[in-house]
Amino acid sequence: MAESTPDSVPAPSGPPPRSRLRAFLGLALLCAMVAAVWLFGYWEPRLLPIRVIEVEGELHHHSSRLLEKTIGERLRGGILTADLVDLKSAAEELAWVGRVSLRRVWPDRLQVRVEEHRPLARWNADRLVTAEGVVFHPGTGTIPAGLPVLEGDDSRAPEVVRQYLKWREDLMLAGHLIQVLTLDPRGDWRLELVMGTELRLGTGAIEERLARFIASAPQLEAAGQPLEVDLRYSNGFAVKWAPSAESPVPANTGRSKRSGNRG
Repeated sequence: MAESTPDSVPAPSGPPPRSRLRAFLGLALLCAMVAAVWLFGYWEPRLLPIRVIEVEGELHHHSSRLLEKTIGERLRGGILTADLVDLKSAAEELAWVGRVSLRRVWPDRLQVRVEEHRPLARWNADRLVTAEGVVFHPGTGTIPAGLPVLEGDDSRAPEVVRQYLKWREDLMLAGHLIQVLTLDPRGDWRLELVMGTELRLGTGAIEERLARFIASAPQLEAAGQPLEVDLRYSNGFAVKWAPSAESPVPANTGRSKRSGNRG
């Protein structure tokens, strides 16, 4: 006689009630958090607005009012939610502005500390460069008069500035001022002095070559008006004189200018 088997019990369909409850609570919590964030973002600028933008620093080319206007137009949020990184970027977009720092001052003030660029020289045709080698565009018609001119690739601006500062001191001791300093793409250094003399230093041993000119400068000036002094020789230099100068006395460099190769 065949034994009867009990009917199989069907498995319950869907997640258990406890899992469904946890999922519902999680969704409700997420919705509550989103709503809280929205409400905070909506009410915070109204309840805790920034009422005062205080600009500090020695400003010459950008007034405090212009900076306040620039930051005010970019300002989003209140004292707690204002994006200081974005506001800093907005201030630094102004041509003469160098460094900017911002600080929240409770309950409704934003403190902005500004340092303007201080140009050391003109850079190439239409820009300026600071003593730190920072190149910036000052805007139309705002380049100060009377600055020396430094020329070169932007990536080498710090190097050109360092050489200018060093050579400026060295030449001032000899009674000369630099009008133009150029570093061309081949690495060739060239100086133009205020007195009208051009110095060709080449690519190597430039410190030694400049020292050679400084040591011989009194003798050269006593002999006439040098237009160009080519120092790209290992053991001497060549001089091109102004046409109006009297027959120059040969410069006593201690060596013939043909005794070395140019470079």
